[in-house]
Amino acid sequence: MLEPALYIAATPIGNLQDVTLRVRATLQEATLIAAEDTRHSRIFLDSIGVSGTRMISCHDYNEAQRADLIAAEIAKGGSVVLISDAGTPLISDPGFKLVRELCARGIKVTALPGPCAAITALCLSGLPTDKFYFYGFLPVKDKELREVLTTFSDSEATTVFYESPRRIAHTLELMAQLYPKREAVLCRELTKTFESVYRGTVSALQAQLLVDENMQRGELVLLLAPAPKEHEVAIPPKARAALEAMLKEGMSVKGASRVLSELLNLKSKALYQLGLELKGQA
Repeated sequence: MLEPALYIAATPIGNLQDVTLRVRATLQEATLIAAEDTRHSRIFLDSIGVSGTRMISCHDYNEAQRADLIAAEIAKGGSVVLISDAGTPLISDPGFKLVRELCARGIKVTALPGPCAAITALCLSGLPTDKFYFYGFLPVKDKELREVLTTFSDSEATTVFYESPRRIAHTLELMAQLYPKREAVLCRELTKTFESVYRGTVSALQAQLLVDENMQRGELVLLLAPAPKEHEVAIPPKARAALEAMLKEGMSVKGASRVLSELLNLKSKALYQLGLELKGQA
């Protein structure tokens, strides 16, 4: 018998075989299931052999009001499972308001880990995973979208976005204006029959999308690599060699970087950083 609590359960994002044994067992034993879309979830529940359990809707527009009903169910010894249409609830899905309210009331909340499109895409991408930032769905309005994308111009972490097939072409177009040579990855239909992963620079992905209509179909996750270190993209080999020679002649890092900055019209900060690295290697 389940302990009275709210159970946040991750469900498959495409392949039904990805449902965990623990999630299936919890759904079978629960006294109430709170689903983002009851009609959609009923099909899923039937497919894994869960039937007869009372179910209510819990979505963006009513989750705050559902807190009283769910709290009452748990107070009388019931167990409630929260599920979204696909993936992990609360991750660009409903559930935050409900969980926050139940936590404030001292009601036990626990999570049943499982599928998540953002993490699945990150693992597949081939981009750095030591630091990453999950943004979620990008803004629809052009001005807001441009402002958001601009904030990631100097990001030191891999960034994960969700995007609509209808807007992906415009989003990549704006990205190509801001950072055309940045690495990016577009994942579509993860865990499904037509799963595809496209890798390349932002500008290369944009060009490929113009000739491959499949890139604008299905569920999409877009990942942007960290910005390259400033000196890696701003300082040509000849400038590096000149800086190295000046340091060997005894010039200070600050002085050498300032001189080269004026002579070659390069960023002094990038030259200074490279100079410190060269000095450390000497």
